[in-house]
Amino acid sequence: MYCMENGMMNTVCGDPFQRSNNLWKKWSHSTVLQTSKVISDCPGDMWKYDVMTTIGPFYWNRQHSKVPLQNSVLACLWTLSNQESYRGVADRFNITKSTVCLHLHEFCSLVTTYLSHHISWPTGQALHNSELGFRAAGFPNTVCAVDGCHIPIVKPHCENPVAYINRKQFYSVVLTGFCDSKRRFCHVNVGHPGSWHDARAFRLSAVGRLLDEDPQSLVPEGMHIIGDSAYPLLPQLMRPYRDNGHLTARQCRFNQKLNVARVVIEHTFGLLKTKFRRLKCLYMKNIANISTAVTACCILHNMCLEEGEAIEVDEQVEAADNRAPHPQNQDAVLHRNQICDLF
Repeated sequence: MYCMENGMMNTVCGDPFQRSNNLWKKWSHSTVLQTSKVISDCPGDMWKYDVMTTIGPFYWNRQHSKVPLQNSVLACLWTLSNQESYRGVADRFNITKSTVCLHLHEFCSLVTTYLSHHISWPTGQALHNSELGFRAAGFPNTVCAVDGCHIPIVKPHCENPVAYINRKQFYSVVLTGFCDSKRRFCHVNVGHPGSWHDARAFRLSAVGRLLDEDPQSLVPEGMHIIGDSAYPLLPQLMRPYRDNGHLTARQCRFNQKLNVARVVIEHTFGLLKTKFRRLKCLYMKNIANISTAVTACCILHNMCLEEGEAIEVDEQVEAADNRAPHPQNQDAVLHRNQICDLF
């Protein structure tokens, strides 16, 4: 399930998509067979076939386009996966530049609508498996890891574009991501201005609000999320001790183990930007379209992992700001100290 709030995309705990039989029957079966033949020649790319077969009926019905479905969808996937100009993509797929732009926005919208269930909060066996992964990394009882990164954009069309200039003086939106121990996104929040601190973007995410209102609906008793020093210390959110030069040996070990386990979210961002290179800079000016495109890439990232596709990271992730101080939560301090004593 996802919602759009002021142009920002929030995806958490996705509901399974129920395909419409009527639209499915209207979609040409020959298109499915033709697409299957193209994709079957590409090992490890069956997730792309899944994308086509899921959104195909709706894509065809909405656009009333004469462009073959496989050309349109593959052109969109190519656009997201590369930094080639729209004109270059148009020439490659024998379509017009305007068609590339139009279909890309429609494609991303359909992915976030009908494939959003691929981003879901870990529960049951998925939660157990994630906890085992973090336990193996040295930090048990962890549900997921959280961090933020910048998605570079061009100057947006909005009331206050200056707010999107981050501390490194380029336009960006903040992607707040939560991932399990297998580098799978559990929740993403996209679209807040690049000048915002991680903690502010986190507080306004669906997870941040739920942790404030009903924390046990997301994090079972005795478990926690892990993040870096940008995030507030909560009973359900562990962060490192602030290094003031006087940390005890146990506190140092706590910080080391937390940081080793937490690096999985940085790897996840690296994988995302390696697979979908368009995120190195999105040449879009509408914040709603930017949020939808980034969320669609996160969904497709999860589908790649489910397919078992191997990706090598070659990207340095631009981290969001983590300099703001946080008030102390005494229950959280006590809980962190209890965990620290175990080390």
